[in-house]
Amino acid sequence: MSRRTVFLALGALLATVLVLAATSQRSAAQSPPLTKYFSSYARAHRVTIRRNGNIVTTFDVPVGVYISVYSDQEPVRTAQEGRIEFHGNVEIRTLPRGDAVPGDGTDATQLMAKAPLVVAAQNVDVVSETIIP
Repeated sequence: MSRRTVFLALGALLATVLVLAATSQRSAAQSPPLTKYFSSYARAHRVTIRRNGNIVTTFDVPVGVYISVYSDQEPVRTAQEGRIEFHGNVEIRTLPRGDAVPGDGTDATQLMAKAPLVVAAQNVDVVSETIIP
C-alpha cells in the first residue's frame, strides 16, 4: 500500500468519526427532557390511554406496585383529587414492591429503570386516577 492510500484511508476514517460524533451530539440536544411522575405502592391506580379521543386501553395497577410515568410534556393536575393527566409521548412503568431493593442507594429513576413492565405510546392522552376502595 502506498503512503497516499494509507493517508486517504485514515483521513476518511477520521472524517467518518467526526460526522458520527457531531450527529449524535445534535440529536441528543434536540430531544426534550422527560417529565417524571412517581407514585407510591400504597394506593391502587387506574390508567386510561386515549388517542384522538378513543380509548386504546385501560388497566389497573394494584396496591403494592410502584408506578412511574415519563412524558415529554408537563403533567396536568386536575381539580379532582388523585387524578393527573399526561399528553404527548408517554412511557408508563410498573414495579412490584417486592422487586424493589430498598436502601441500595438508588433513586426512584434508577429503581424504575428495572421495572419489568413498560408501556410506551406516542401522541396519546393518559389519565392516572387513584382508586380509593
